[in-house]
Amino acid sequence: MLLTSKEKKHLLKVLKRDQYKWFQPQAEKEKSKELYDKIKQTIRNEKINEDKQSSKL
Repeated sequence: MLLTSKEKKHLLKVLKRDQYKWFQPQAEKEKSKELYDKIKQTIRNEKINEDKQSSKL
């Protein structure tokens, strides 16, 4: 499943909120943090790839 950049940004907001919920098990918070970090890394990689492609042109 591919996500658009808008969907990724929305998911990041949801995951960030999820990390700060009070009555949530620590394991759930850690899963949210891991997924948040993975999506952030994906966004960074996409930006780098776009920069490399634009520099080749």
